[in-house]
Order: sequence, then structure tokens, then C-alpha cells
Amino acid sequence: MDIIFTVIREDTFWKILLSVHFMLALILLAALTLQVVTALMPARQVAGGFVDRGPIPAASYATLIAVVYLLQALMGAWIYIKYRTYVRIPMEELRYWWTVGGFDFKEHTIAMGVGLLPAYWYFWQQPASTERAGLRKWLTVFLALGVWYALSIGHVANYFRGAGS
Repeated sequence: MDIIFTVIREDTFWKILLSVHFMLALILLAALTLQVVTALMPARQVAGGFVDRGPIPAASYATLIAVVYLLQALMGAWIYIKYRTYVRIPMEELRYWWTVGGFDFKEHTIAMGVGLLPAYWYFWQQPASTERAGLRKWLTVFLALGVWYALSIGHVANYFRGAGS
């Protein structure tokens, strides 16, 4: 890390890392949201020829989502060191228990998502199989809700001290 800090300032480095983390979160959120909508949507109906093709197959997002989810989890673990020492301690001193608890729940939700990721990826590899459609759908819903929650509570924790504080 000392080599990096000779090139750029430490606070600039953490701001860049948080920005990349946020951009990857948006990519993950968009892909998961599109996949959930596609998985929950009933069969395509043509409305007088207005809709002439279906949505992009939901299975095409599975590998992208799995890779970006893992990248996000690893990057979040790296950023967590800074959060734990410079943000969480002042939150506890100021008795922001709901924010601290919400961020703890975020950690657990993302960890459960990492644990479910192999099953999620496996079941999306054979999307034509209707016998596992319900399991595939609810795994995707869980991941999507977890990512939506993580992005929301991550912003709350970030705004407590500001990016790179």
C-alpha cells in the first residue's frame, strides 16, 4: 500500500475505491433487477403486434452476476477495514445503533448471498428446466433484495462520515 500512497494521497485512494465499488454495485443492481423482472414476468403476450419480441433471456445474466457479486464482496471486505476503524467506532460512540445494526445485517445478507451464489449459478445454467424454475426464481429474488438493501444501507454508512473519511 505504501507504493500506491507515494503516487496518490490516501484519502484520494479510498474515494476512488469507493467510487469503483459503487459503480460495480450499480452494474450488479441493474443486472439482478433485469433478471428478477424477467424471472417474475409471466409469459410474453403480444398486444396487437405492439410487442414483437421477448426480453433478453434471464440466463444470460447469471455468469455476469456471479462474477460481479464476488468482485463486490471482495472489494467490500477490503473497504470494510477502513469502515471498521474510521466509521463504525464514531457511530457507536454517537449511539447510531440502527445504522450499525443495519450495516451488520448487510454484512450477513451479502455473506449469505456469497454462500448461495454457486447454487444460483448452477440453476441458471439450465434455465429450460421447469422443475427448478421456482428455486431459480427465489434465489434470484433473494440476491436482488440483498443487493438493493446493501446499496441502500451502504449509502447511509458512507454518508455518516463521507467518502474517504
